[in-house]
Amino acid sequence: MSVLFTPIEVKGIRLRNRVAMPPMVTLNADERGCVTDTVIEHYARPARAGTGLVIVEATAVDERGRVWAGGLGAFSDEHVPGLARLAAAIKAEGAAAGIQLVHGGPQGDLELPGNDRVGPSEVDPPRGGPKPRALAVAEILAIEERFAEAAQRCVRAGFDMVEVHGAHDYLLDSFLTIQTNRREDEYGREAAGRMRMMVETCRKVKATVGEAGIVDCRFSLFNKAPGELGVADLTALVSALAEAGVDVLHISTDGVMKDAFGTGKSIGRLVRGMCGRPVIAAGGLGDPADAERAVAEGHADIAAIGNAMYGDPDWTEKARAALGG
Repeated sequence: MSVLFTPIEVKGIRLRNRVAMPPMVTLNADERGCVTDTVIEHYARPARAGTGLVIVEATAVDERGRVWAGGLGAFSDEHVPGLARLAAAIKAEGAAAGIQLVHGGPQGDLELPGNDRVGPSEVDPPRGGPKPRALAVAEILAIEERFAEAAQRCVRAGFDMVEVHGAHDYLLDSFLTIQTNRREDEYGREAAGRMRMMVETCRKVKATVGEAGIVDCRFSLFNKAPGELGVADLTALVSALAEAGVDVLHISTDGVMKDAFGTGKSIGRLVRGMCGRPVIAAGGLGDPADAERAVAEGHADIAAIGNAMYGDPDWTEKARAALGG
């Protein structure tokens, strides 16, 4: 039997297989970030095809930190009824329902009413556009609370998992990155300071969610400069996230099975060995045989299928047939 199609249990929640749909933005919400029928069908379909875990796209935790017009929101109680419909639709098809929470930070869309482009330091963002305003410490702490409040709304709506988005140059990742974090206070300088906001945010989300759901954190290394985040720093980050109560780590890679840091091990194998937490890994697994190998060889506990599933919502059903699962 295919290893990819064996179940896994995480914090008492059983996933019917090791296939995940990772969060990928659709821009189908309404002008306030509320769920629409189009959003529901987009996520129900891969669940209907047999996917084990469906993670809803990056969802704004702060009205002033939105990234896109048409993006989902969880920054107000008005979002809860639609989010509840969405979670119920995913779970009705047999999948576990996850949702990713984000603050746009240096990638916030200034054309959205009330938006504020902010970051650790006033430097050019990696993806271009106006420089962000540097956050004061009190503002950092307030945004951490916005993540926790949004997580509480999502759990109340029925989601099994909330994912803290610490990747891809958004706010938490911008603190982790040397090029964008030039701070000289406790949220900068050394690696421990740069990772502080991500860790504190996860700790607050975990304190809010408690045992009501899975807390996940997604981070990326491929967008870091050479030597910026080495094995020692990665070990410190992973250990700190585990200590903060994160239940699952979601690694965004430029190749799940590639050698990481010249160690002869993939990033997934390294992280799994550092903390003993289940690992979701994304990057280059669109071929079912590659996804099978990633799980079978221990590069990931759960294989995230991004572009391939976005292009073909029935990917999981077809992969099961191809692998004889």
